[in-house]
Amino acid sequence: MQSILAQTKITPILLYTMTSGLGDYIVMGDLVRKVETILPQAKSLIAHRGNPHVCLWPYDNSKERFYNVYDPKELLRLILKLKQARRTNYTVFGLQMAPGSLQGFLLYLFLKKIGVLDFIVDFNLINADIITPPKGSYILDLHLNQIRDLFKVAVPKEFYKLSLPLKGDFEAAFPRNSKPIVGIHPWSRRGHLPCFVWPFKKWLEVIKFLLAEGKNKITVFGKDKKFDDFKRFLEQNLGKNFRGIKFHYCHSVQELIETIQHLDLLISVNTSVVHIGYALGKKMIILCGPSLDVWIPKGKNILVVKDEDALFQGADKWVRDGRFGRVERVGIERVIDAIRYYVQHEK
Repeated sequence: MQSILAQTKITPILLYTMTSGLGDYIVMGDLVRKVETILPQAKSLIAHRGNPHVCLWPYDNSKERFYNVYDPKELLRLILKLKQARRTNYTVFGLQMAPGSLQGFLLYLFLKKIGVLDFIVDFNLINADIITPPKGSYILDLHLNQIRDLFKVAVPKEFYKLSLPLKGDFEAAFPRNSKPIVGIHPWSRRGHLPCFVWPFKKWLEVIKFLLAEGKNKITVFGKDKKFDDFKRFLEQNLGKNFRGIKFHYCHSVQELIETIQHLDLLISVNTSVVHIGYALGKKMIILCGPSLDVWIPKGKNILVVKDEDALFQGADKWVRDGRFGRVERVGIERVIDAIRYYVQHEK
């Protein structure tokens, strides 16, 4: 496959959009590093919505890589960056983080109107200048295949494995424990919305099941504001069995990753920790509500438990419409069945 860039004089600036979550930073941060390896003559930039995690970027000057478009000064800095790039014969492509994002499209339309962006690229949005039909089941795969098709380049197979765009070696082997460790992460940054929350009472039944099995150590971890509330709830309802649970409040992203690294099984709602678990090759049970399917990691070590009572699945802009998937409706027995599956297939 001969690259289209080898046949033309196009030198691309690839501008991606990104929202404000840790999972967004992990996926998109890994993506732009890989894109620049595939296309050495390209430069990748990210326009984000006040994402606090861009400070974790370890490779080069993060201020030249990430631009907060909710900050007028940052937006102006991005515009000047793109304006200078076009003066030096770069071609600027605006690519969406998620298919059909209206906010991303409006940003790119504005940048195109003022003459600092050449092409709006999207997976299937009718107003895009270049349409790249979606290929892949996970957001990283989707974007790598988009670059492959857009510029006629080969993508190394190993690039489809998510890597953490952070300092440190998080993939080193760790000592085995006498019992496998099951990590419970009940939190989501969108925890103010019931459709992203699995009720405490349901978590309690799963933890009771794990305690009764007696085959695992249990760690409840995270840095959510309701961590202490959850801990008190379990203490009140488990009695002496409460002592069988370890609680670990993660004060930093580094600590969060190190905690996940030591787990044998991660059980969580669909949030940033599942992307971390995916990058670290962890066995996972993911409780999923209204999230788009492309934001759910896929693999032989991953079981996804969805809301079976939903009329429609996968549209996280409809978070207040009960006809779409809701984490709160996910059944307890289905999660316990997923745990049993892993126990039965334990080597």
